[in-house]
Amino acid sequence: MNTKERLFHYLKPLKRELLFALVLALLFVVSNLAQPFLLGRALDASNNNNLSEFYIYLIVSFVLALLGTFFSYIFEVIVSNASQKAIKNLRDDIYNHINSISIKDFDAKKRGDIVQLEIRDMEYFAGGVYAVFKTLMQGIFTIIITIIMMCLVNWILALGVILLSPLSVIMSYIISHFSGKYFKKQSSLQADVSSISLETLNNIDIIQSLNHEDKSLEEFKKKNEVLRKEGRVAQFSASWVNPSTRLVNNTIYVLIGIIGIIMLFYDEKLALVYAVMSLGRLSSFLSYTTQYSKPFNEISGVASEYESAKASFNRVNNFLNLKEDIDEGNKEISEIDNIEFKDVNFSYDMNKKLIEHLNLKINKGDKVAIVGPTGAGKTTLINLIMRFYDPQSGEVLVNNIPYKDVKKHSLRNHIGMVLQDTWIFKGTILDNIRYLKPEASKEEVIEASKKAHADLFINAMPNGYETVINAKEGLSEGEKQMIAIARVMLLNPEVVILDEATSNIDTRSEKLIGEAFDLVLKNKTSIVIAHRLSTIINADTIIVMKDGSIIETGNHQKLMKKEGFYYSLYSSQYK
Repeated sequence: MNTKERLFHYLKPLKRELLFALVLALLFVVSNLAQPFLLGRALDASNNNNLSEFYIYLIVSFVLALLGTFFSYIFEVIVSNASQKAIKNLRDDIYNHINSISIKDFDAKKRGDIVQLEIRDMEYFAGGVYAVFKTLMQGIFTIIITIIMMCLVNWILALGVILLSPLSVIMSYIISHFSGKYFKKQSSLQADVSSISLETLNNIDIIQSLNHEDKSLEEFKKKNEVLRKEGRVAQFSASWVNPSTRLVNNTIYVLIGIIGIIMLFYDEKLALVYAVMSLGRLSSFLSYTTQYSKPFNEISGVASEYESAKASFNRVNNFLNLKEDIDEGNKEISEIDNIEFKDVNFSYDMNKKLIEHLNLKINKGDKVAIVGPTGAGKTTLINLIMRFYDPQSGEVLVNNIPYKDVKKHSLRNHIGMVLQDTWIFKGTILDNIRYLKPEASKEEVIEASKKAHADLFINAMPNGYETVINAKEGLSEGEKQMIAIARVMLLNPEVVILDEATSNIDTRSEKLIGEAFDLVLKNKTSIVIAHRLSTIINADTIIVMKDGSIIETGNHQKLMKKEGFYYSLYSSQYK
């Protein structure tokens, strides 16, 4: 969708509320604009000593003022609620899209950029939507009805106001168009600043341990200074809109007042062309001149909010236009018997080769270990198995079926992963462990925790399994790793992928968990990425990767006898 289509998409479900708001805006404007006409009549009645008409006009004006206040209050409540509903739906879609786009597109985005979409961009858009809705709805009716009322009072002066008013619109458009590009750049820079802040928050312990605080602050200050300069230019350029339009409108007001005073001396001649002028009519007309220019001033007054909202919504729209993760598969699988790579080529960057002509078959029940130096393609192999990425050429088969024909959900439903970087969310330990299997009973969770050797430290926590934890507090890295392992043991998948799953665990616990894995993974397929080669000595097959290619395969004894690359890796860890 383009920006207009996207905006209409979120406003369409609110058409009833907006239609009702339009009616209320009309009633408010009518009751508000009828008052200058009635007060002008009251002034003429007073000059003619007609006290009965004078009091009638005053009472009706007072009643209309009360009604106008009531209509305005209900209008603002409805517009506020409608705009918040639109923002809520938009925020839901952004969060849903975060979970829907491919890992490839997600990796290409800065984390702070995405956080800005959900928070700051939504704040700017919400403020802009409310301000523009209120201003436009009331402003359009004010302009139309004011023109009608001015024509009823004196059509000659009305024609003069109408001919001069485009000057204000032109002035506002020129300045807003000029400032728009600066607001767009400001929004982009805000995302950069948010990214730096988020990275610092997530890695504050590392930054402090490396004494990197000053450099981090210096980098933030540089970006923040650039943001300040661009923001100043954006706000300064937008701030010219309101005073410029007010200058034009006030000039029109003075000119109309002078012409109206002159017309008072030619009242009889003007009556011949149905343009009677009296003191009361002049008073009403000058009031309408102010009312007529008011919407233009208000619109120019929210120009900066509009530009900020526009820039934010463009960023949101660009994100929502990212294609969802393609899942062309239509087949369900009940289990995974084998996974096979046939002449697979893959690279994250087309200018930098990674995996070339990979051929590999993993059968059910195999215990496969993948080893190799950093950048060899070990984790990339896992990304391909999980279909986080698809190969540029070659074919990956699951149960001898091209895995593009298998639904991603069905494929991933049979695979459990324990990564080196654990994921813990704010909640109880119980909920964290059964995240992948929410229907699991507490007894099942305890049993999985015992297998992962996490039960002992969990029971030592203040509230046991009901203890609330989060990613940064309350648990050591090893304890978080044990919870992640318990999570997969509870799921009990057919294929288990371990990416340095015991890297943060002490040697004794690692040995115990290794024994537990041997028990749990019996008759199951396991794929282990290991840097500590002592942990994969008992693997059925060890795959040695280097520069994206498999250079050696075999079990530990066979590879050691070859005295090749694996032998060098293993020996280097024990010298």
